[in-house]
Amino acid sequence: MQRILVATDLSSRADRAMRRAAITAAAAGADLLILYAVADDQPAAIIEATRREAAALLARAAEGLPELRDLPTRILVEAGDPFDVILRLAEAESCDLIVLGEHRRRLLRDMLIGTTVERVIRLSRRPVLMVNALPVEPYRRALAACDLGPAAGAMLMAAAATGLLDAATLTVLHARETTAGAPADRRAEHAAAAPRAARDELALMLGGLDHPCLRRAEPLAVAQPPVPAILGAVERMRPDLLVIGTRGAGSMERAMLGSVAAGVLRQVGCDALTLPAPG
Repeated sequence: MQRILVATDLSSRADRAMRRAAITAAAAGADLLILYAVADDQPAAIIEATRREAAALLARAAEGLPELRDLPTRILVEAGDPFDVILRLAEAESCDLIVLGEHRRRLLRDMLIGTTVERVIRLSRRPVLMVNALPVEPYRRALAACDLGPAAGAMLMAAAATGLLDAATLTVLHARETTAGAPADRRAEHAAAAPRAARDELALMLGGLDHPCLRRAEPLAVAQPPVPAILGAVERMRPDLLVIGTRGAGSMERAMLGSVAAGVLRQVGCDALTLPAPG
């Protein structure tokens, strides 16, 4: 990676995101862009005063975080809706990763249009890292959820390209209900055999991917619907990082976050890396 964008609202949640972004940028030798978005639905004089104050606060925050010392950083303060500013700057600066703090829900408004994090995730063409936990070191345990479709390998390679998995023990999980359509008298047999076959297929795919962290990953297949399977694996394994794909980039699909990703991201307490569908 060459350039990482971290967005902050100057809250304690955002400090976690800034620290994780700094750790990641230092490991990758990447530049770090620190972004603050000023609401543009107010008088121009107030916008300009807020921009100056925010830039000063960000400069002080950067000086106070040990992870940011000796790291090439650039502070950006832009006017506009936060999700729009984040997406626009990520594209304009050709950022390889967007880093955001955890959800901050505002009840009715979030029910209608989702949080800034959700909106960025569902519309971004670039990987997005949602930081929930206090960062202390590179990720050590990672869980990646994927299907066995043609885009699965590309999604995992995109995750590996971020460098976030380099120091981690990685488990790749595939989950689906396996008894649908099976004869009633053979459902138990089918439920036992299908995960083994899926695990073998998953292991074959991982072995063919051109990245060491993926070739050494442990394949895991379970006969469960994806959302409870992923949440259950997170509960058992306690990963530092969850990797999950979002829906495709078509206009209809981009209008909503995929149901599996949405159902998982709203409940997990670990950090989460989301990858848009290839193309």
